Amino acid sequence: MPAPRWLPILATLTMLTACDSSPETPKTTPSAAVTSEGFIAAAARIDAESLSALAAAVDADPAGVANQLQSGLGGRRALQAYAAAMLDNGEGERLGRQWATLTADVPALSASEQKDGGVWRPRAEDAGFFTGGIVAALSQNPKALPDFVQGAGVAPPAPGQDVAEWL
Repeated sequence: MPAPRWLPILATLTMLTACDSSPETPKTTPSAAVTSEGFIAAAARIDAESLSALAAAVDADPAGVANQLQSGLGGRRALQAYAAAMLDNGEGERLGRQWATLTADVPALSASEQKDGGVWRPRAEDAGFFTGGIVAALSQNPKALPDFVQGAGVAPPAPGQDVAEWL
């Protein structure tokens, strides 16, 4: 039986994000090492090492990762798996900071482009996509909400308010 198609991608992702102790070797930027296919493949089987690599990629370039995942087949599922793993592993505060970074720059979110004869706000679309993945994960794991709220620096939802309405 041939190896699954995603296995070499995951192996490459793991190899690229491993720590190198030699002082003359510059560290690679995690976002440069992670493609949408690599993120999607790694999110299919998240363990502690791959979660750390995925989180580093999102920390380095949340807008770029969101954009790549939005345009990749399987990106929505990968983002939801990533967000769920972050919450399950006590990283809700970090996930909140990632979301806050992505949504903090209002002028960038409002910047529009002309595309296909209409107005398009690519950064807002990426932020909305990322927010949707987080909402799905928080809906499944409401106990992680206080940590996410703290990291995001936002007020918690009102009593009885749905996470999707709130975020």
